Amino acid sequence: MKTRNLIQELYFNVDPHVFYTALLTKEEHELFTGSEANISNALNTEFSAYSNYIIGRNVILDPGKLIVQEWRAVEENWPDYHYSTVQFKLKKLDNGTHLTFIHKGIPELYFESISNGWNDYYWEPLKKYFNGLAAQ
Repeated sequence: MKTRNLIQELYFNVDPHVFYTALLTKEEHELFTGSEANISNALNTEFSAYSNYIIGRNVILDPGKLIVQEWRAVEENWPDYHYSTVQFKLKKLDNGTHLTFIHKGIPELYFESISNGWNDYYWEPLKKYFNGLAAQ
């Protein structure tokens, strides 16, 4: 199976620890995605998001700095045995977080939809969620 890698760099107007917590807390993850999640900040635990469309395992966790997960989408032509790797590298800037996001091993058939999906289902909802927190 041919795979591709994705690298995205973004800025979020929030502290890296707030970003980290939003991704790895069930309640917050469900709030910003609007979908069921079963996720925690515990190392070597399995997780799911978007009502079990995404499943995986937390591999490396460094609070406020790094999240590495084995990750797969539940798709008809995505082999059950294949897990890609996602890395959220967080760097504190003056008033926010610089995210270097790396997603390795995406099956080529799904590269375009997964690439767009990160923006549509994570980055934009997270920006709205963080803006709402700032307004409180």
